[in-house]
Amino acid sequence: MKPTWKIGIIVAAVPLIIIAVILWGSYKEARFDLVSLPDNGVVLNNEQETLQFQKGNTLYRSWNSDQLIAKNDKEDTRNQIMKSAILYLDKEALMFTENVPVIDTNGVSSKLKGNKVYESKGSTYQYNKSEINEKSVVKLANRQYFLNADATLYLGGEKIKEVSKPLLLIDKTGSVTIYENKKKSRYLGHMTLKINDDTVLDASSEIYTIGDRKIDLASFGGTDNEKLVVKEDEQKDKKEAEKKKEEEKQKELAEKEAEKNNETKEANGSNDANDNKVASKDNQSAEDKSNGLNATKKYGNDLKVGNGSSNKGTKNSPGNNDSGSSGGSNGKGSKDGLDKIDDYEAVLRKLDELNKKLERNIPVLRIGYISPNVTSTKVSYSYADPNNTLIGVTKISAVDEKTGKTVNTQYVSAVDTEALLTDLSPNGKYHLEFTYQYDLGTDKGIQEVKIQSDSFTTQSVSAIYQMQSVTSTTMKLNVALDAQIDNVKRARVKVTKANGDSFYMNASANLINGNGELINVTGLDPSTAYHFQIVIDMKNGETIELNSSENYYTMQATVLKSLKASQSADKVLQVQYDWSSADYTLNQATIELKDENDQTKVDYQVVNQEKGNIRLVPVTKDESLNMEAKLVLETTNNETKESKTFEYPVKQDIQYNKNATLTINLTPFQTEENNTKQAEEDNTKQTEVDSNTVAGQETKNTNSITTKVEDVLAPQNATYDMTFSMQRKTNETYQLAFERRAVGTEDNWSTWTTQKIATDENGQIKHTETISKLAKESFDYRIAVYDANGILQLYVYQE
Repeated sequence: MKPTWKIGIIVAAVPLIIIAVILWGSYKEARFDLVSLPDNGVVLNNEQETLQFQKGNTLYRSWNSDQLIAKNDKEDTRNQIMKSAILYLDKEALMFTENVPVIDTNGVSSKLKGNKVYESKGSTYQYNKSEINEKSVVKLANRQYFLNADATLYLGGEKIKEVSKPLLLIDKTGSVTIYENKKKSRYLGHMTLKINDDTVLDASSEIYTIGDRKIDLASFGGTDNEKLVVKEDEQKDKKEAEKKKEEEKQKELAEKEAEKNNETKEANGSNDANDNKVASKDNQSAEDKSNGLNATKKYGNDLKVGNGSSNKGTKNSPGNNDSGSSGGSNGKGSKDGLDKIDDYEAVLRKLDELNKKLERNIPVLRIGYISPNVTSTKVSYSYADPNNTLIGVTKISAVDEKTGKTVNTQYVSAVDTEALLTDLSPNGKYHLEFTYQYDLGTDKGIQEVKIQSDSFTTQSVSAIYQMQSVTSTTMKLNVALDAQIDNVKRARVKVTKANGDSFYMNASANLINGNGELINVTGLDPSTAYHFQIVIDMKNGETIELNSSENYYTMQATVLKSLKASQSADKVLQVQYDWSSADYTLNQATIELKDENDQTKVDYQVVNQEKGNIRLVPVTKDESLNMEAKLVLETTNNETKESKTFEYPVKQDIQYNKNATLTINLTPFQTEENNTKQAEEDNTKQTEVDSNTVAGQETKNTNSITTKVEDVLAPQNATYDMTFSMQRKTNETYQLAFERRAVGTEDNWSTWTTQKIATDENGQIKHTETISKLAKESFDYRIAVYDANGILQLYVYQE
């Protein structure tokens, strides 16, 4: 094969390989920087809307650098968020998706770690040695900042409200969205945030002023960690130079206009005619200047100039309309240039130019700020009317830029400075039109001006759902909105069951006002999934259905999953149970034991008790016993606080066997002669002994009371052997406590001696203690067996 053919094949294969890699990456859903989120919280998605996430959700970066949050891997639950975003965790902690710079009040930046939890420590946030100090600014991306401080928000010099640790999102149109405390606010106008008299953040200009220092926040980003401080005197020099340059330019234009006016006067006959021509030339010149305007906003968008289409103004009438304006009775086009300017700032400049030439000024309306909500917008404005030429009312209209229709109109008086326009739609693009009239006292009569504001976008709104408590039939859910909605007729919460059945619950005004509301949902089914959705009915007939919550599950009803009782290898009786209830809180668990034969109660002593497990030692003199057991649970209802007892019998009988004995016998080798003599002297013989009875034999009466002949014949100084025996595993160590109490009493048992002993090679334990006859007759005896750690295992009583 020729080399050229080989090169051609390789070149042709490269694009195929690249496409294959991209497709493979997309198909495999390659994920990088995976993080399991440590807590519930909220974050802004890629459309700057509030998105909830849950503890355990996965945060990761896709193969094409998108930042995503997924609930699980079983279904497509991915949500795309801003590439450089803040995740607000419920425990007042922050997490950043990327390494981002933080700028302190000295203008020095350092790096914050991405995908790490910055915990709140007083007024700072900390992760290891990385820290966000108070009053520092975190730059997430271009025109995106987080201010770690409380501040007062000003728009156009007017105080609006207090904000706490806001996230600032500045778009190219000049709007600023503030996100704080899970709430959004959007404003159109020059925004500043005043922390104190010496510390001010100019959000619109991206300048952070601390005393005499001015920090240019726009200059930070990437690996640029230089200290960027613009001094006050440098700023003043720059502004003065720009002002001087502008004045020279205006002076030059004025001289040229004067020369043209003089030429016109010479060419015309009468002074009146000349005056009219001068006015005409003035207006024409102003129009030419307006057509040449090319003002530029901060981020490079050219102002819309010269797009006016209306020609309804009066010829030569000063201060006439901009786009869409209307004026005097003759209906001819305006020559002042206002009808050629759509941009608000350009109109203001044109009015200022005209007023410099008039004896009585045209009123100038200035917009302070526009604050769009979800379904309304608030506008602040004022008039500059030094000559009181404003007459009548001002008409303010909200115009939908998509349809061109006016959706709401308000009429305000000259003393009003604010207006609220309603009936807007969420996430809609609008502008405001101000129409007002004035009279300069000339023969032109009443004139009209129409000024159009910059475009703005109403806010989107998201619902936030936080589960507070769950039982088998109820849920308490805290619902809130991340933005305020006006002109609401009613708000409801739609509750939908997993099978599709649904019902509605009414919400109060607190939900709409942004305060949130605790919804108590009752009558639910146990072990069932439900999700919630806020539905808002507007007064204008529109219905807004917000985002739904995730699925929440009711608990199982009160249920005992398992219950068993058995004797363990160490002879302890063990009762194990698995009980759960969403409606009741368990206060105490006890066991009832009964002898299966005569149904008498069997006492016990608890060795240890924990959730779902009770270990106890029955207090019985029988060496073996069949018992019945019952689990008794004392509870309190979570809602009514009433007490309730649940009883669950164990289905199978418990076979209890000690494999241990305790005997007390007369010590051997004490003579029968001495015994008989002592018995005759004491005259204490209580039983008739048959002549064929030999020493050591027993006689039993029908009451099971056993009397040994040797006991009757034993002298007062006789001794007895107390013998304990037990069968266990080999090479195990036990502690024996010899206990006694007075015969015929219910006194507490007391320990009179202890022994530590181990089983022999056959697993046998045998131990003997010697007691006197008086001690035998005065006390009842038992042995308490403890393991090597001192934990009780069983009680063994004398036979």
